Amino acid sequence: MAFVSRTLRKIRNNWKKSTFAAVVLTYGYNWTENYVQTQELMRIYCEKASNFGRQHIPENKTPRTVTVILNPNANKRSAVDEFEKYCAPIFHLAGFLVNIVKTESEGHARKLVQDLNNTDAIIVAGGDGTLCEVVTGLLRRTGENNTGLVPIGILPLGRNNTLAKSLFPGGHHLQKVKSLVDASMAVVEESTKLVDVMKVEISENGTEDDPKPIYALCNIKWGAYRDAEVLKEKYWYYGSFRKYATYIFNGLKDSLTWKINANLAYSPPCEGCSNCSVKKERQTNQKWFQRFSKENIQNNKYARVLNPECATMLEKKVETSDLVISTSNISSNNSDIPKLHLSIGPKSISYLDFVKQGWSSEKGNQRKFEENLDARSMVIEPQETWSEEKGLWFSIDNDEFEVKPIKITLVPKFIPMFCKKESL
Repeated sequence: MAFVSRTLRKIRNNWKKSTFAAVVLTYGYNWTENYVQTQELMRIYCEKASNFGRQHIPENKTPRTVTVILNPNANKRSAVDEFEKYCAPIFHLAGFLVNIVKTESEGHARKLVQDLNNTDAIIVAGGDGTLCEVVTGLLRRTGENNTGLVPIGILPLGRNNTLAKSLFPGGHHLQKVKSLVDASMAVVEESTKLVDVMKVEISENGTEDDPKPIYALCNIKWGAYRDAEVLKEKYWYYGSFRKYATYIFNGLKDSLTWKINANLAYSPPCEGCSNCSVKKERQTNQKWFQRFSKENIQNNKYARVLNPECATMLEKKVETSDLVISTSNISSNNSDIPKLHLSIGPKSISYLDFVKQGWSSEKGNQRKFEENLDARSMVIEPQETWSEEKGLWFSIDNDEFEVKPIKITLVPKFIPMFCKKESL
């Protein structure tokens, strides 16, 4: 009892040193526990990958070749280190020939994919922006033709990983490592599913020299919340609280897009008919044997389906402060009908509601929208577009683009994407 009393007295008399020692010990314990659990997790997954690597390869075949498009600047330049720690060992133990290509600038991934040959799969090691560039480069190269498409894998190594979080959920350190090794094993196990693609055509004054389309997999965001999101890194000194600080300090600023005024024309969702299937077939130069592909058989089936509403364009006036267009890839709605989902927020937002809804969205919850509608394609014509005097922006898969008239078309179930077997 005397020993306990002396110990408590020393702690009370030296409370600063005692507090510091407690913090250090707690941090050390948590770090050690995390390290041990991570090593055990890697051991299990490396053993699974080794089982694939030990399988016999026929003499007339070569080992699978995968090309990794790695963005070294992703997630504050930590992408390379995390790839080498958690992903590369899985691929090498599985017996893959791994070709790693690092991007050097914005748009470089798109060019790399357009010039890429002799690979069995493309692995995107980065965030939403890198993935969007890879998909855009691939579809510009193939001309929206299934022939020549290779499966795409995504390793969630970026700051924004919208689709990757849907395919491979993660969280704190151990869960993040698990999402990385799950994404790597999906490539090894060759489990894929087809995902929807948004074809976005940005108009340049209505001329014939409009830029080539951009292909996205997740969403298009426009409005005050989108503007606040891109400012998060400005408050880096708040640490993990920076994503909440951006709504507190920007909730009253005129630099955010509080008023969106646009004319919207959209066509209703369609499961497949003569209007949206046959046109695509006619635009493709095919050899005789390609007429019997699975895609053409499906198109021939839809060629006999008549749906007059598919070609109908409905019009609507949009006045809001928050607009989001998303695909079914990241939506919880598992409807079989291909569609784009448009969410329209309120016309105006109070400061408290803006902060509350912003914080809620950062926790993974959906913001409150006043109107939701589904479409197969849509055309958005803003009343006010980007200018040098006033920069107006929207985001396509978290990449910034100038606000201009855009046409969005859904290309349903088109790109094969690696995913966990349980999600098939």
